[in-house]
Amino acid sequence: MKIIQTQLRDMPSSLLAELGSYRYNVFARGEGWSIPSRLTTPGQEYDRFDRSDVTWLIAWSAKHGICGCARLMKWPETQHSPGVAMPVDRHTIWEMSRFSARLDIDSELPLKILWHALQIAAEAGIQYVASAATPMMEKMFEHHQIVFEPLMPGLIHSEDNLFAVKLAVKQPVLADKYQGSRHYSPEEVLPSLAISVSWDGR
Repeated sequence: MKIIQTQLRDMPSSLLAELGSYRYNVFARGEGWSIPSRLTTPGQEYDRFDRSDVTWLIAWSAKHGICGCARLMKWPETQHSPGVAMPVDRHTIWEMSRFSARLDIDSELPLKILWHALQIAAEAGIQYVASAATPMMEKMFEHHQIVFEPLMPGLIHSEDNLFAVKLAVKQPVLADKYQGSRHYSPEEVLPSLAISVSWDGR
């Protein structure tokens, strides 16, 4: 299992299609989220935040293909609901969305993806990562002593049954487990997909 890091504009077309299918199976079919008609590609899931400059982390293995993912992006100026004050400077926080991992493949995969996401944010000078979360994710954070804080409702737009949390990029427990692990470019992991296509955003 390797963690691929790539921006959407640099993602090989075959990997982009595989990611769309994985997202559809997890979020549209599995979680039952609705997909706006203008973003519908049969059997794939995309949303309005799939811009060319967002960063993706993709867990991939030769045996299973994509097994998990997370999307990182800068905090938009108009992200939160009107009248809701930001608890931190938006220039010090990124948003992580479409966070998913197959526990049946690797029970620690969510932690590995999260570690890489936090490291990428830290390297960019970011202090926090905000994410929608489920009660199951909250229990996972508590069990593994991950430093996080709940955020007020309305700060980020999320699907039903999700709430927002703020994660510090400095996570001592994760550092003890995964310090030194690296992420890869698509070309390193998927040499047959080394030819990329232009992505014009959605």
